[in-house]
Amino acid sequence: MNENRPVTILVFGATGDLATTKLFPALEELWDAGAIHDEVRIVGLSRRRWTDKDFREFLRETGDRRYSKKFLDQVSFSMLDIDKGEGFSAIPAIVLGEPVVFLALAPSNHEKTIAGLRDAGVLARGKGLLMIEKPFGTDEKSARALTHLITSFLDESQIRRIDHYFGKAAVTSLMNLQERSPDLGSLLVRANVSTIRIRLFEEKGIGDRAASYEGVGAFRDVGQNHMLEMLAIIAADIPENVRTSGMPVPWQMLRADALSTLAPPAITCDLSRRGQYEGYLREHGVAKGSQTETAFEVTTTLYGGKLARVPVILESGKKMGKSEASIRIDFKDIEDVPRRIEIFIQPEPRIEIEHRDGSRLVKKAKQKETAYAAIMHAALFGSTREFVGAEEIQALWRYADRIVACWGKVPLEAYSKEKPFLVQ
Repeated sequence: MNENRPVTILVFGATGDLATTKLFPALEELWDAGAIHDEVRIVGLSRRRWTDKDFREFLRETGDRRYSKKFLDQVSFSMLDIDKGEGFSAIPAIVLGEPVVFLALAPSNHEKTIAGLRDAGVLARGKGLLMIEKPFGTDEKSARALTHLITSFLDESQIRRIDHYFGKAAVTSLMNLQERSPDLGSLLVRANVSTIRIRLFEEKGIGDRAASYEGVGAFRDVGQNHMLEMLAIIAADIPENVRTSGMPVPWQMLRADALSTLAPPAITCDLSRRGQYEGYLREHGVAKGSQTETAFEVTTTLYGGKLARVPVILESGKKMGKSEASIRIDFKDIEDVPRRIEIFIQPEPRIEIEHRDGSRLVKKAKQKETAYAAIMHAALFGSTREFVGAEEIQALWRYADRIVACWGKVPLEAYSKEKPFLVQ
């Protein structure tokens, strides 16, 4: 990208909700900022038999984005039917320079698509970049199999497993602080920290997501990725020699190390709750008598590292009356140690430090780019800290699988605005 070399961005699932509401707006955002140059081509792929003009008109008419003609001139379309295997052989002819593949697809389509790209020679070891939207697999076994398939013909350095929370300003700021501030590293230790509470509240219900949400549930939807990754950033133990050497911080390895020390789920489930909002069973596409949770409160801890045995509370739910995501770190009553630190991920990204005397220091985290623009920018310019590594994804699924396996022992509580599930 820095050398204005030709790049072709291939967007699979180009007519889907993720691509039209998040990805293409993010690409134009980068185009407007000058991060995408004239040598970058953008190709949308889906099963519709459209011309370039048809697809450009579709983008113009979809969502709230008003695309410029100059940006849309960079965009073309190619038909691809994943189930029938049609269209893969045509892709090499439309790729100019380095291919960057973005899979905005359901997990059920990942394996077929990746195999098709391999067989068509679109991607190969040392050639191209593969970006995969979450979820990467549906459990530990499938995630391991997917990694095995990809690394049979690509290097791990060519894989970008996406969790868009790594593109959010407050999360980026937190990683920056962890990298650059020895004081924060020495503060976030077991001797100082009383509890860690991570929240991800959503105001709306599942909407039209029943097909992807039913049978999956809240913990696998947001706990397995966003929330555990936030915990991993807090718990990551960056060696002092890495900080002082100027070397890149091996974030993927450090987060994986932290996640591997999560407490045994048998203990966690005894201390946890799960809920389902009233009206969920009437949502279109939800199975009769569904036991899918739409909210959870998981109390856990880490058995190793600098925050070993500090209580960690993960709280999330739909229909919570508001949308917000935050990390709250409460400290023990120790002189010269803050009372608490709160990192607000959304809606207004900021970091607040409350001191013992009640005074507050507020540091706003400006979102210079939308989360997806930041993620795409990081991928195109070679950063890896914003993406999930192979060992990291295994640790995330290993814990999530074991939590979900014991959900049957945790009663499913009904909740509503009048009978809230979580104290706010």
